[in-house]
Parts: sequence; C-alpha cells; structure tokens
Amino acid sequence: MSTQTLSPLISADTLYQKLNDAKLIILDARFNLMNENYGDEVYAQNRIPQALRVDLGIDLCTDITPDTGRHPLKSRENLEALMQDLGVNHDSHIVVYDDNGGMFAIHLWWVLHWLGHEKVQVLEGGLQAWQKAGYELEITAPQVNQMQGDFVAKMSEFSTVTADDILEDIISNQGKLCVVDARGAARYHGDVEPLDPVAGHIPNAINRPFELNLKEDGTFKDPEMLKTEWMAFLDGYCHQTIIHQCGSGVSACHNIFAMYYAGLGIQKLYPGSWSEWCKSPTRPVAKE
Repeated sequence: MSTQTLSPLISADTLYQKLNDAKLIILDARFNLMNENYGDEVYAQNRIPQALRVDLGIDLCTDITPDTGRHPLKSRENLEALMQDLGVNHDSHIVVYDDNGGMFAIHLWWVLHWLGHEKVQVLEGGLQAWQKAGYELEITAPQVNQMQGDFVAKMSEFSTVTADDILEDIISNQGKLCVVDARGAARYHGDVEPLDPVAGHIPNAINRPFELNLKEDGTFKDPEMLKTEWMAFLDGYCHQTIIHQCGSGVSACHNIFAMYYAGLGIQKLYPGSWSEWCKSPTRPVAKE
C-alpha cells in the first residue's frame, strides 16, 4: 500500500482558508435515494462557495440493465471525461461534501481514488459542519466550469471484485473472501427490504452498518477508535481478503473509507452489491 500522506478528511475551517487556492475544486455530492431530484434542487438553492455539482445517478452511474445493480458505475473513460469537464487537473486538490453523514461524498471520494486521483478529501461533518462553523452559503446562480481539465485516469490500489468472484468463493468453500455488508441490520437479516426485490444477504457475509463509523454528531470517530472497533469486528477474518458491499455500492465505500482512515489499508469494493446479486436466481441468498 502506498503511504497515506493526506488525511482523507478536511475541516470546515481548513476548507474556508483554502477557498482562494487556484488548485482547489469543491464538489457537491448531495443525493437522496428516495428522491432523485433532491441533489439538484438543494444545490440550486444553496451550496458551499465555488462548489460544482456531481450527481450520483446522472454523472457517476450508467443505465440500469436486467443484470446490474441500482447504481452501475460508468466506465473509467466516461468518468475521466466527467472530471475533465469539471476542470480537474492532475494536481487539483478536490474536496467533496454532502449532507448525509458523508455517504455520497465518500462514494465520490472512492470513485476519484479508483481513477487514480489521490489528492481528494471529504469535508468532515458535511454541509452541516460548514454552516455550524458560521460560514456563508452561496445562493446566487450556480457557476458552471468553463475550463477543461487535463485529468487522466490511471491505475490505482482501489479496486473492485465481481459477483462471479464472490460466487466462486462460496461454491468452492475456499473462504478466501470476507464480505462485509454495510447495510442496516434489518436489511441484512432480510426482515425488511425497501429498495430491492429480494430480501436477505450474500451467504457468509458479515454485517457492519456504515453508521457505526460516525459519532452522534455525524462526524467520524477518531482513527484509533475506528481501528480498535474494526479489528475487533474482523477478528478471525483478517487473513481473508476483505470485500465491502451494501445495497448498490454506495454506502460500502463508507466502510472502505473508515478502514483507510484508521490505517487498516485499502480494501476492495463489490460495486454491484446486493441489488445486483439478488437479480440472478443462480446466486444463493441467506437470511439469519
């Protein structure tokens, strides 16, 4: 693993001090799984000064097919073009934020790392922290970037696995993979399923809801606490390759982020997650 040189989190105070930095690009990743128009609507009303809009459904994801999950990632080439359109250069300092505990901002943080851009941070506490610190929001018409960036995607240690990779491990009973499900316990156990057609979880997956990474005020627990909690949770599994999944590959990134922040390395993502897994009758489903 490469040496972690930049904290994945940035405070509202530090971001405010950097607003005049020519290399700074702020990305607004607000989204709501139950209202696809939410992000655009709130962005039109107000935003952190200079922030550009990145929408999960429109900008980061491609069309859903009978074989994909709810948020299939666009190709690396298309995402590279998106970053160029946003004015991202190879040396840009990117800060991402949302208003939902970091879930959508961190997914964008993961996408940028997956594309090989390392200088990216998540605003600690999100939009709420910015407002709590007393900083003003921009309420005039949103700006549109006019400068094309020179960003070029490159290989990264942030990587993915497929449903077939996980299925092969289950069928062979090799136990090489440890799948961590970031959904709430009720969805994991199959008691409720508000978003996908089948309830339950991937066999052998273990459950750690992503909200456990946060304190009551919506900010992250400190790295040492996260490290202690994650090591206790993964006790007996650490010899396996850790795979993170959720409903559609979004909140799973929160757990990847937490382990990275805690100094526990870079783990893999199953982007299709449960919404892809449960579409095929050939893939087993567990409830417990």
